[in-house]
Amino acid sequence: MKPTTCPKCGSKLETLQFDDIEIERCCQCAGLWFDSLEAEQLKSIQGSEILDLGNPEENSRFDRLSKDIKCPRCRGKMLRMLDIDLYTIWYEKCTKCHGVWLDAGEFKRYKQNFQPKGVIKRAKEALRHMRQ
Repeated sequence: MKPTTCPKCGSKLETLQFDDIEIERCCQCAGLWFDSLEAEQLKSIQGSEILDLGNPEENSRFDRLSKDIKCPRCRGKMLRMLDIDLYTIWYEKCTKCHGVWLDAGEFKRYKQNFQPKGVIKRAKEALRHMRQ
């Protein structure tokens, strides 16, 4: 069963497809729903960031929701997760089906957080500064 309602703003979700992977995007707030491992698959596919229409600064207000967030797929409890790398991202992950909700703008940052060349480049820069 596909999720149909946004767990953050309650609006309708539309189904999108990129490289044979289907995800859902909220028609109102543009947040993205990824079934288990879909975000992992899409982060390595060039151009997949076009699915993310949002501005992370504008949509960060959803990170401060005090209500419990229910999974749009199985209605299980969503846990707030924190990813720290180039960008700090708060996102939600379902404890039952392991789906992931990223607010608008966060998938673009999620992809950038996992760019190996970015990590290597930053490590080299840090070593260069230490040697000076």
